[in-house]
Amino acid sequence: MNSMEVELRTHAEESDWRVTLRVRLDRSETTALFMDGDSLISWPTEGLRPTGAPIDRSSMFLSEIVARGEGLELVYGTRELAERVSQILAHQLRTALPQ
Repeated sequence: MNSMEVELRTHAEESDWRVTLRVRLDRSETTALFMDGDSLISWPTEGLRPTGAPIDRSSMFLSEIVARGEGLELVYGTRELAERVSQILAHQLRTALPQ
């Protein structure tokens, strides 16, 4: 039974644009992810705003995104950049998620 859920949103927040990615996998899908090899998901840093995290990153393993309750949240200065990042993440997810 596949219960995979993917939420990828781009939305305005104050003067910035936020890209939110949440991925939920059931136990068998998580096992398949590790058996097939965890994928590194990356995003452009151009226009990326600081989020208060100790280290600003440009990539994260898919298993880490799955494990984080809040998922991945990126903040960009323009709508165009945020939409581009959303497309890049969507493309990477299509090839990284277990089928």
